[in-house]
Amino acid sequence: VAGSVGPTGDLFEPLGVLTEAEAIEVFAEQIAGLKEGGADVAWIETMSSLEEIKAAALAAARVGLPYTFTASFDTAGRTMMGITPAALVEFALRLDPRPLAIGANCGVGASDLVMSVLGMSAQQAGIPLIAKANAGIPQFVGAQIKYDGTPDLMASYAHLAADSGARIIGGCCGTGFAHLHAMHDALAHHHPQA
Repeated sequence: VAGSVGPTGDLFEPLGVLTEAEAIEVFAEQIAGLKEGGADVAWIETMSSLEEIKAAALAAARVGLPYTFTASFDTAGRTMMGITPAALVEFALRLDPRPLAIGANCGVGASDLVMSVLGMSAQQAGIPLIAKANAGIPQFVGAQIKYDGTPDLMASYAHLAADSGARIIGGCCGTGFAHLHAMHDALAHHHPQA
């Protein structure tokens, strides 16, 4: 069981007021609660800064849970704070303890997420890669947000994610049972492409 740990929403010093020590405390409290609730892994996700990933990773280590982390990349192949996929891999290799896996989640759609995973795959050094794309792009339909990604789209994404080097493949925002079923079937019958 993986317990989700998302971003704080605050900027770290000197851009904001959040210190590393404060962030570690906040994350440690959350991760301790997840551990007490039965989580086996801290699933750190939707991150945009190395400082915040580091604080969450140190908190997981303090609590005694292994961890993974994913970042959210935009169409330019960078997080909101400018991290590239290759820089994310280099950063992961310097952490102690190292993450169980790293990758990309959320973002602006399946195709861009696969490009981010490809950027990590080129630098990958023995750390399994995660791909968790949104089920399409969010759109307002009346007063509700709907995602335009069909189960067929997510099945195609699952094939592309596997071929890009991802070993943990799932869905993020907008992903429902029908999407997961289509992705599972796609991966069960997947034949790697060069």
